[in-house]
Amino acid sequence: MLRQWLQARGFGPLGLLLWSVSLCAWLLIVGGDRLHVALPLLCGGPPNATIPQGVFALDFAIQTVGWPALAGGSVLMVIAMMAPALAGPLLHLWYRSLSRHRWRAILLFIAGYLSIWTIACVILVLTAYLLHGSTGSELGAGLVAAAAGLAWQVSPARARCLARCHLRPRLSIFGAAAFADPLLFGLTLACWCVATCWALMLLPLCLADAHLPLMAAGALLVAIERTRQPRPGRSGLVFR
Repeated sequence: MLRQWLQARGFGPLGLLLWSVSLCAWLLIVGGDRLHVALPLLCGGPPNATIPQGVFALDFAIQTVGWPALAGGSVLMVIAMMAPALAGPLLHLWYRSLSRHRWRAILLFIAGYLSIWTIACVILVLTAYLLHGSTGSELGAGLVAAAAGLAWQVSPARARCLARCHLRPRLSIFGAAAFADPLLFGLTLACWCVATCWALMLLPLCLADAHLPLMAAGALLVAIERTRQPRPGRSGLVFR
């Protein structure tokens, strides 16, 4: 009974492996990857005249952090927060692929999933940076992000996006489609995940001094959501 209860909530062998991967990403973040070290400079503290706005924001962020660190930090953030939520999709790939193609399918899925999320995280970092500059304070940016996020979190549209995260597409096992389907699955799932979880990502970025606890809380909410049955069209803070 306890074993079944744990497996239903993502604590089976694969779930524990994904939680371990998430923990490793957390350790790297806490250890000080360049993006999260520079986050208080980009999105925290009082703004000043040296902080550029508009089209110059991306250039400033790149000069402050660097492309490799910006992309790498975004990937770490995604792995830390989203890895435990991928048990269902990975099991779908494992059981719906030929044995000799399983690892290839999983790698293609992960590549597609991370590529969309990396782009989204870069956009969210820049959004948090611009909110900070526009509102004049870290708290102001956080309040704007929290208000927008709360409105989205309780909306029926968000519930529908979350239900899409539970869809499992048909996967071809022969021909070019056997390569394309896992990649497309990763790309599509990531798009729905971004639509569902952008607010949980944006708020920690806006409140840079408290971003690690907020990220941890967001990761826990994501993990809880993915282990409960979806109810399309219903809104609410639990989304099931």
